Amino acid sequence: MRILIIISTLCVLNQSCVRSENQLTEAQIQEITNSATEVVSKVFEYSNNLDFETGLNYYSETSNSFFITDGIMHSLTELRKAYKDIGPSVEELHNTVESWHVKVLSLDIVTFTLPVKLKLKLKRIPEFSGRLIWTATLQKQKDKWMIVQSHESWLNCAEVAAAITPANDF
Repeated sequence: MRILIIISTLCVLNQSCVRSENQLTEAQIQEITNSATEVVSKVFEYSNNLDFETGLNYYSETSNSFFITDGIMHSLTELRKAYKDIGPSVEELHNTVESWHVKVLSLDIVTFTLPVKLKLKLKRIPEFSGRLIWTATLQKQKDKWMIVQSHESWLNCAEVAAAITPANDF
């Protein structure tokens, strides 16, 4: 009898620990997906309009948020500085999200994995077109979706480095 009680208790505990994703309705998942996707779309839109500072307003300022670009992990302060430094050199930038892969993990956490085509024109350097994968985790903070983690991975880093580095820098 004791074993039956233990097994029954374990079964109940197991069911109570089911991930919250499984407890969301399709309507909730769709609403969460739509609202978080709207934020990510805005970030790319601001970037395409060379308004990096406004786009970064959707990035979390919490101390445990980190953002990886070019293999370097940045805090939001460091990321703002990096964009402020590169911004005046950018003549044209256009990101095109090729497909949206969104995973709702809970009511307040969503992940994105996005293949992106990028066209970049820096001053005094020929235009470059390439592809990258952008991943991010968004978390609901004070009733707003905020990017708490992002990572850009170029599909061919050597090609990117050669394309955006002036010949006299070698």
